[in-house]
Amino acid sequence: MLNSKDKKYIVSLVQRFIPVILDEIGFDPTVKEVGHSYHGPFEHLMVKKLMEEDSDFTEPTMTRSPDDVKYKNQYINIKFGYDKHGQPNICSMHRLFKYLHEETIDSYYLLSVDALGPVVHFFDVYDYLDCTNFNYGTGQLMLNESLLKEVYVPTTVSDLSREEKLIKIGQMMRNELDRHISQKLDQQKRIDLLVDEYVDRVKRLNKVYDLKTYMPKELKKSS
Repeated sequence: MLNSKDKKYIVSLVQRFIPVILDEIGFDPTVKEVGHSYHGPFEHLMVKKLMEEDSDFTEPTMTRSPDDVKYKNQYINIKFGYDKHGQPNICSMHRLFKYLHEETIDSYYLLSVDALGPVVHFFDVYDYLDCTNFNYGTGQLMLNESLLKEVYVPTTVSDLSREEKLIKIGQMMRNELDRHISQKLDQQKRIDLLVDEYVDRVKRLNKVYDLKTYMPKELKKSS
């Protein structure tokens, strides 16, 4: 876990590098989908400059690592955009739970840079779970940027223990699973009703159907 001095130091470096990087990538806020157009080049150059500045910044060591850069072995994920009010993916929720459970990490930092300003938010995701949304279909945890802007305080540190953070993540996953299952069941019920209508229509055309598979019996035999 990074201390307050470390966090202030990282933010000061990022704020110093932002105008330089924006100039180097030819940043134009009027282009379509600004974030998608520039997030790759911006994040790449930010990592490069941080590592050149201080050897405590290091590259990820794993394939498809959830961090863009490490500082003193603490994971940092960089998110860049312009006038940010969306819900960008943070990382896999399962991975966030697993790493904390296995004590691979005790913190997972998000460095959110909004070129409008610019504004820098740097925080431990485990401290801001209330500013996230989870999608069980994709498995991704997403940041609610509008809510974050309302409540963000640089010095905020959650008073939850490691165990309580794991419980909270697990409950978020369970709640979303229940919602996801309910939604899929409702969707399937609507499909089932339509299928029943089609089965009735085929019956009226004097087709003989296997009601378990909805396939014509003669077609089922040949297959």
